[in-house]
Parts: sequence; C-alpha cells; structure tokens
Amino acid sequence: MQPKYFIFTVAFFSATIISCSLNAQEQKVSKTKFIIGLSAPEIFHAGVTYRLSNSSVIGVNAGVGPTMGGVWPSVSLEHRLYFGKNSEVNAQKIWFFRQGTTYFPAAKKSADPAKTSSQSFTLNLTVGKDFPSKNHKSGATIDAGVFYLPGSEQSSVILVRSMNLWPALRFEFYF
Repeated sequence: MQPKYFIFTVAFFSATIISCSLNAQEQKVSKTKFIIGLSAPEIFHAGVTYRLSNSSVIGVNAGVGPTMGGVWPSVSLEHRLYFGKNSEVNAQKIWFFRQGTTYFPAAKKSADPAKTSSQSFTLNLTVGKDFPSKNHKSGATIDAGVFYLPGSEQSSVILVRSMNLWPALRFEFYF
C-alpha cells in the first residue's frame, strides 16, 4: 500500500470514529411535549406543543375556568419564537416571544350575527423562559405579557382601558 493511501485510510477511519463518538453523545430531545398549566386568559389548561426548529414551537391547548355556577371553556393556539443562546442543559434556546389567540365558545352569542359578543377571541403576546429539568424530558415555563380582549373596557382588572389590554401570566409544566 502506498503511503498516501495509508494516510488517507487512517484519516478517514479516524474521522469516522470521532464522528460516531460525537453522535453517540448527542442528546435526543423529543419535539412533542404535553403541557398542563395555569394562566390568564385560559385559566386551567392542558395541551400539546411541537418544536418545529430550535427557534420555533407551535401548540394547542384546551382550558376551563370557574364562573358563577359553571365553567368557562377555552381553546388556544400559540406560536413561540425562541431567541438567545442555547441552554447548557438541553442545547435548545429557552427565551421566547409567545404569540397566540384564545377562543371562548361560551361567550354570549346572539341569534343576530351583528350582536355576537366581540369577547369570543383574545390575542396574546408574552415573553417567557423555559426551565428544563436535568432529565431533558420535562420542565416548566413561565411567561408574562398582555392579551387583547375587545369590548372589555368596563372591567376593573383591565391593564390599559383604552386599548382593552389585560395582564397575561402563564405557568406551565411540560413532559
């Protein structure tokens, strides 16, 4: 065997061995997470998220909140845009902007479509952080921001009355 082929063969096998050992150490993190949480506007909720990439997650959840003599159901869709450095725990970004919408099917509806309540939908904007556990499969999320609820300027809890902005706060566990 000629020396140049020998050097090429040794270099090739060395690179293959190093590559295989690095891949064996790579952490496999599930893209799908189940969530349960407490938040405004969804109150108690459960759902699922799917990580499209290191910087993008989509999710859906269903929630329920107590009311006088009943419950207030909700369905939410969300997108999280992650930014910043990757976490040392799971090599994924942990800071995010969350954009979403929540639908309240029990909002007062009228037989006349012109009088249907405008409080059926909210728009949600928050900033938050994931707190992954050491096992890489579970953790917690906290985010805060505002949500827009049209036609709610008469409420006493509203953040900015003229803009119908409410405080949004979310605590979630994922697994």
